[in-house]
Amino acid sequence: MKVTLGTSTGARVDVWREEGLFHARRRDQTGQPQTCLGVDLFEVIAELAQLDLEDRRQAAEAIRLAERAERRLGAV
Repeated sequence: MKVTLGTSTGARVDVWREEGLFHARRRDQTGQPQTCLGVDLFEVIAELAQLDLEDRRQAAEAIRLAERAERRLGAV
């Protein structure tokens, strides 16, 4: 199963889970996805969506998006 997340920056990020690891990449890109553990998913999403983790609002968005992906992919 794959989840597509829409972000405030307009980026669309695809996230999926295989063998306990999360994989993510921008929908408009091809090639190798970024791979991470669930604890780091918000950072990967922030990077792909160009969200600034120093900005409280954008950091909160990255965390919400990661939590949504984890719930929908059955990781929580």
